[in-house]
Amino acid sequence: MTRDLLFPIEALRRRRDVVREVDLEVNLDDLAVGGVDVTDGRVTLSLAVEVRGSEVAVTGRLQADWTGECRRCLESVSGHLDLEVGEVYVPDRPDSEGILPDTGNVYLLTGENLDLEPVVRDAVLLALPLSPLCRDECEGPDTERFPTGVPPDGDSAGEKPMDPRWAVLDILREGAVEDDDAHGASS
Repeated sequence: MTRDLLFPIEALRRRRDVVREVDLEVNLDDLAVGGVDVTDGRVTLSLAVEVRGSEVAVTGRLQADWTGECRRCLESVSGHLDLEVGEVYVPDRPDSEGILPDTGNVYLLTGENLDLEPVVRDAVLLALPLSPLCRDECEGPDTERFPTGVPPDGDSAGEKPMDPRWAVLDILREGAVEDDDAHGASS
């Protein structure tokens, strides 16, 4: 939990007609989806927090830079998020008529503080690309560095060239074959 994103609910309610502006940069851990992550976890916020009866509305913008790998060629790729946010917090207790809030599309006000971290975290994670491309025309790995396909018939080695990216799997496979040989000999 980031302390910069906590605001006392009572202080917000005392000044109902005042919109509190939140302009700051925060660092949040674990802002990543797959191989894409927010650069240094840094997110810039420009939000307005407003009390509306028992609810609290949060509106504004979030910005963050991200980095990842191209899904075709595995080269580094980066981008920028510029998101609009519009969320509502409701009390986690029944209202004066004993009706519990519908929690489907809102955040709950729990405890003594308004915590903006879930709004920031959810918005950024949902906006990160799942499998980015370095460019729309990307054709994949460089065929000189990472040859694919079957070697010509006159190849003297008789084996197809190995892709260096898979070398770790070859080591694991060799270890599994040695284990099978050791278990077979002892039976």
